[in-house]
Amino acid sequence: MSALPQRFFAATILLVATAASVPSGQAQIPWATDAIDRAPSIEFYGIGQYLHSDGITFDGPWGDVKLQMDDTGLGGFGVGYHFNNYLSMRLDFMFGGANFKVRAPDRFGSILELEQNAFLHTGRLNLDYNIINRRLTPFVTAGIGYQYLEMELRHLPPVEVCWWDPWWGWVCGYAVPYAAETDFTWNVGAGLRWDVTDSFFIKLLGGANWLQYSGARDVTTQIEAVFSVGWRF
Repeated sequence: MSALPQRFFAATILLVATAASVPSGQAQIPWATDAIDRAPSIEFYGIGQYLHSDGITFDGPWGDVKLQMDDTGLGGFGVGYHFNNYLSMRLDFMFGGANFKVRAPDRFGSILELEQNAFLHTGRLNLDYNIINRRLTPFVTAGIGYQYLEMELRHLPPVEVCWWDPWWGWVCGYAVPYAAETDFTWNVGAGLRWDVTDSFFIKLLGGANWLQYSGARDVTTQIEAVFSVGWRF
């Protein structure tokens, strides 16, 4: 897992400890079984995500090209709105790096093995449904979104690029070629939400995300674990 989610989890532990120790007019944190009024309200939160992806297969000129993304961690932020005590809508954005392993046959029947670093950026719009009206409640979620993937193709020769400079005119140079694409995603999940105080909450979510890469033979499944911590107003 990358350093960003690890720092996020450590900061979360500190925030929970702080929320438990700072007086707020109450003798202690409310019971998790207490009812709570969440609506109408807006919330902002940070996100740490652990992501596992199935392998991806493409039809290459000399056979199957297989792409496997190593398990990785993304970090980001989100905003949500509670329509009532049970139903809310949220918008999440996450960013991070990923490592891909590529296996591809060449024209002579040999297998080429390559590794590529990539940048991932995801966004999603989800509806959450809290099962019970308690500070600690299970919830289910479903939504749609996108994944942007950008990968430098360092095993290919540099390509010439030109741009207009207002002082020097046309200037040309060489750069590493890259591939990028944006794909539609859809997801479902379930988890637990704990409103530690009237304004501070944490969430733990497990779910699945699906997308189809351009040219891929099948839909790719991604399994995720997401931890969020935030404030409600």
